[in-house]
Amino acid sequence: MKPRNFRFAALLAICFALVLPAAAASARPTPAAQPGTAGVTGGALFGGTYPLVAEQSNLGRKLAIVRLYYMIGQNFTTPHIKQLMSQGTTVLASLDVPHGRGITYASIAAGHQDTQIRAWLTQAEQNAVTYHIPAVYVAFEHEANDSANNVNGTPAQFVQAWDHIHALAARAHLNVASGGRLRWAMILEHYAYFLPGQRPKWSLRLGLASQYWPGTSNVDVVAADGYNRGGCRTHKGSLPSQPSVTPGSIFNPVLTFAQQHGKPVFLAEWASAYYSGAPAWQANYIGQMKAYVLANPRIVAAMYWDSHGFFGCSFAVNGHPLSVTALAAMGKVVTGHIG
Repeated sequence: MKPRNFRFAALLAICFALVLPAAAASARPTPAAQPGTAGVTGGALFGGTYPLVAEQSNLGRKLAIVRLYYMIGQNFTTPHIKQLMSQGTTVLASLDVPHGRGITYASIAAGHQDTQIRAWLTQAEQNAVTYHIPAVYVAFEHEANDSANNVNGTPAQFVQAWDHIHALAARAHLNVASGGRLRWAMILEHYAYFLPGQRPKWSLRLGLASQYWPGTSNVDVVAADGYNRGGCRTHKGSLPSQPSVTPGSIFNPVLTFAQQHGKPVFLAEWASAYYSGAPAWQANYIGQMKAYVLANPRIVAAMYWDSHGFFGCSFAVNGHPLSVTALAAMGKVVTGHIG
């Protein structure tokens, strides 16, 4: 669960220092991924947020997918996008509502932001064609069930906005199902997929996945964000104050929900906090995640949230040899690709 000002700051710092026009379409594009699948073959896509790109040489491979964040009104095409996609990397990019700008789910569903949203979607699809990427993954309002996003509207209004945006892309032939290259991932905080009786009381305000579900025809991938914190949000010591969770304890309900709806799963953000007094703690969890992804073929992408400084927590692996080694070991066996 990340506050909006944090996500917006990360967006500006990581992805959008310089915005360039969309690249022109290639004369001989590769075919788009076929409908009916997630477009992933050979296992799961190995990736992370943009700071993990700096670790590619230490990981011994390039990232297959990178997680990026946008706000309505921004352009999709940036120098980072050109760098990533020109090396064959796809992206999972979310398009979120900027708070305080007069944009709501209702205004989106009414078509008031169509020009900005259509431009972003078109640039995403054009970049996929230009750089011969069979599929690019997009999401509207990731973590919509975060209570901070209640200002945007109700879950029912979220669904209406999602359906409107998806229809915009379909009419423009941008979605895989209509001949384009866009695939849609619904990203919620992981608690949304738990049954109410399985959740702590405080998390009930985060809503249920069923309330946000836009329907089988409008979603290609079920996705979730979840972390192994060890109490770092309330305890700023060098050692964890709570035991490590397991990947299954966070993401098993996501797999169940996806199975019920016949969809594959993205772990859109997963990570473990780092503790200087227990440097193997983060690395051990990464090893657990490697085994979890390999044991669950419904997971077709896993993106490590490589971030410093969040509510007293640091999830970054950069500069932590044990963690980088563990992530490199995961990258050697999580070898899915697009197409």
